[in-house]
Amino acid sequence: MSTQRGALRDYVLNIEPGAQSLVQAIGDYFRITDASGGRVNVSTSAGDAFDVQEGEGARVRAFETLRVRNDSGVTLRVRLIAGTGEFESARTTGSVTLNAAGTIQEVGAIAGGGTIPANPDRRQLVMIANTGNAGAVTVAGLPLQPGDALDLEVTGAVAVGGAAGDTLHVAEVI
Repeated sequence: MSTQRGALRDYVLNIEPGAQSLVQAIGDYFRITDASGGRVNVSTSAGDAFDVQEGEGARVRAFETLRVRNDSGVTLRVRLIAGTGEFESARTTGSVTLNAAGTIQEVGAIAGGGTIPANPDRRQLVMIANTGNAGAVTVAGLPLQPGDALDLEVTGAVAVGGAAGDTLHVAEVI
C-alpha cells in the first residue's frame, strides 16, 4: 500500500472481532467516517490512542502508521480518512429532530401606529414599510424607511409608530 505526504486518503478495512489492522499512512490527522455503528480503538505510531466511533477523529502528533483494533464481538467494516490536512463532513449522526416548516399568516396593515399583539406561537415577524409612505415608520423605536423590510424573532407585543397616512404591512411565521 502506498503512502502520500500532504494529502488525505480513504481506507476501507474489514476487521474481525478482537482483530486489528495496520494502515500505512503518514500524517497528523484521522477520522472514522464509518464503523458499522460500532467503536474501534485507533493507535498511532507516535503513541497516541483513541476509542472512536463513526464521525469522530483527531489531529494528533505526526504518525507513519495507524493500528485500528476491533474490540467488539462482530466484524466491522471501517472506513477512515488519514493523512495531513483536515476533513469536514456534512454527515449528520445521532438523533435528529426536524422543525416543522413555518406557516405564514397575515397580521394586517397598521396605519399610523399601534401595537402588534403578542403571540406565544410566533417564530418570526415579517414587516414591510409601504413604498408610498411619506417617511419612516418605527418598529420598537427602530426607523423603517419606505419599502424596507424587517424580520424579528419575537413572541411579545411590538410597538409601531408613524404618521397617520403611513402603513406597515405585517405577517408572522407560526
